Formats: sequence, structure tokens, C-alpha cells
Amino acid sequence: MTAALAPRNSPPVAERPPRVQRLAVGGWVRSPLLLAADDLADMPWVLVSDFDVICTLDGSHGVLAPVRAVRLGDLIERACPAFEQRTDFKRVAVVAEGAEGYRALFSWAEIFNSPLGAGVLVAFDQPHHTLPAHAGPFALLPRHDLATGPRYVRMLRTLELHKLW
Repeated sequence: MTAALAPRNSPPVAERPPRVQRLAVGGWVRSPLLLAADDLADMPWVLVSDFDVICTLDGSHGVLAPVRAVRLGDLIERACPAFEQRTDFKRVAVVAEGAEGYRALFSWAEIFNSPLGAGVLVAFDQPHHTLPAHAGPFALLPRHDLATGPRYVRMLRTLELHKLW
């Protein structure tokens, strides 16, 4: 009997989450979305060629290869937030979650009422512009954060709007 067995003292093999094929936009919205990369390619997009993953404690982890991306704000608007009152936007947080369970938080004001918002992008795979296998096919890129790493969400699977009060 010749079976390939791992050595006795070897650490368990970490399972990698399945690759996300669609991005869900939901929560406090009127029109939940389930989007493929081709859906994002049909929207206005930019080519991002300078996104450096910078962590707070240990600096740069490297620049991603060029990738296409759409504005997070455009995806939120497309899902039609379910505001009931004129000032409801003040009560909204947006949570981005990756397949590994990692989450990043954004306020409505950051996305729609500050210079940061123009740089919060959702990158997506397209021929000749793909994310690294461990990062895609969707990733959230906070381009204008000083340390981009803490809110960089690889393998992005959901964007949810939450009414806070």
C-alpha cells in the first residue's frame, strides 16, 4: 500500500476560501445586486496601475499589477439606498467583506462627501487586467487612505449598507 501521507509533525494545510464569482450589493437598498465582472466592465471604469498595499505597521507589501476598477459610490447608487427620510444618508455605514471574512467600514460621508470617496474603488478581473489569484476576482481599493492595507479587501464578496440608527 503506497499512499502519500503528510509527515506526522506537519502543520494542517490551510484551506483557501472558494474564489468569488459574483459580487453582492445589498443591505438597506431597494435593488439588491449580484454582479459579475462583465457587469462592472459595462460601467464607467478606470485603470489603476499604482495601488500600493501599505500596512500601518510594516509599510509596503507591493504594488498590484494594473487592474480595472469602478467607483464604490457608483455601485451603491445603482443599488438604490432605501432612504425613508431626507437625512437618512447620515445614518449609513457601508461594510465591505471578503471571502475570508475580512471587513472594512466606510461612512456615507467618506464615499459621497469627501475627496476620499473618488478613490474608493472596486477592482475586477478582465482579460489582460487580472487581480492576483489570492486577491480577486473582486477587491476593494481605498486609494486615498494613507495606509491602504487596513481597508484593502481582497476576494471581495459583499458590499452592504447598514442603517445605524
